[in-house]
Amino acid sequence: MNDIKIGDIVARKSYGQDIYFTVVDIVNKNGAKPVYVLRGLFYRIEADSSPEDLIKQDYKNVQMNIQRAILNVKRNIYRHGYANRLFWLNRLRQRPGKILQLDSSEKFLNMCKNNYKEAGINVVGIVAEEREQPNLVVRALKDYKPDILILTGHDGIKKKSGNLKSIENYRNSKYFIQAVKLAREYESNFDKLCIFAGACQSYFEAIMAAGANFASSPGRININALDPAIVCEKVALTDENRYVSPQEVAKLTISGEKGIGGIRTKGHLKRL
Repeated sequence: MNDIKIGDIVARKSYGQDIYFTVVDIVNKNGAKPVYVLRGLFYRIEADSSPEDLIKQDYKNVQMNIQRAILNVKRNIYRHGYANRLFWLNRLRQRPGKILQLDSSEKFLNMCKNNYKEAGINVVGIVAEEREQPNLVVRALKDYKPDILILTGHDGIKKKSGNLKSIENYRNSKYFIQAVKLAREYESNFDKLCIFAGACQSYFEAIMAAGANFASSPGRININALDPAIVCEKVALTDENRYVSPQEVAKLTISGEKGIGGIRTKGHLKRL
């Protein structure tokens, strides 16, 4: 008998238990077999599963593995010469770009905030479900006047989706696209407002066409909780007279060029 309930941490047998999820909903349509709605604990993936494909996970073991994954992400940043960020910023007396992040996951937002804190970056974080972000984005931009906007959360390609050019085959990409369009209507200059949008497997081309500077996911792969923060930290810490290339930010992320793409974008580090 299946005893998995909302809030449990699970993994999927059919995928070799490669990703940890939290059960966020159980859908039972017309008395049919229940469908479990899942959201990644470290990856920004939303998926669903039949109950027989799920295995409960040990909480302590999961937390240990997530901490190991976070360390791996940070090692990758340091490997590419991006260490001691706060130290040299203090010496050079410069101000990093201000970040506004709308995120459907409070846990992921807090992970990102810790990353910004290490680099001395000013951030405003708002927890908002993907579907709520288009309704909130313009007001938030007016209130906080950031240099960099992040619109993220969870996403995924729906099962048995053959046409990846159909927005209906993505779980949350349409909300990211709507929010990007509204943000770009508010500030049309790509140099004044850098926008990152998307999550796992998001409709990259449509998000970019809506007006993003960077987006996920060109290769329709999974990205982790910190990838949006790493991309936008690079922009925030790059001198305003220089440009950041998609190749530069891809090197800093574990997911690489298949996970993150974009356009050359002006840095937002200002001299005091």
